[in-house]
Amino acid sequence: MAKISKREMNYRIDFTKMTLIMTADFADRAYDPTTEEYEILTRLKKDFPDLKVERKTHRTPSKYKTKSGEEYTHNQFKDLTYKRMEKFLSRIPNGEAFQKEYECVKDFATDLNGNGYTMVRKWFVAQFPNFRKDPIFYLNKANSPELISGVAFLNSESNTSETEEAEELAEVA
Repeated sequence: MAKISKREMNYRIDFTKMTLIMTADFADRAYDPTTEEYEILTRLKKDFPDLKVERKTHRTPSKYKTKSGEEYTHNQFKDLTYKRMEKFLSRIPNGEAFQKEYECVKDFATDLNGNGYTMVRKWFVAQFPNFRKDPIFYLNKANSPELISGVAFLNSESNTSETEEAEELAEVA
């Protein structure tokens, strides 16, 4: 059996729908008349005049893997909106203190770059690590986590991002 290279797998034809589905890479190469992709496309259009051409978009992954190695069948942050975080904070014991830190992080992150959702989400997940698996866990006062200071968290996040940027620059050099 002949081995098929990755370049050859950049398109497929659905004859029932009379559609050619191609990747962005294939489409970019098909613009150049000197390439094999251009010849394939023109030959297919000549052989099948009713053939529709579509660009393939990315596939949604079937499994999401976190940095800690946990696997989920869906994006675990999909439903973690500001509204849901605020609702959760209003329902837990000592929620006022958590709400105050949440507002501090949200205001600072929003002022910093306009959309501070990522920083707020990171603080929330660090503050409530069991939220994704068992949000009811925090309804018991005994399970109330120690409050993570928003200022300390933001400082550690900025130091972490600066360290990651320095490591990336070191790898490139």
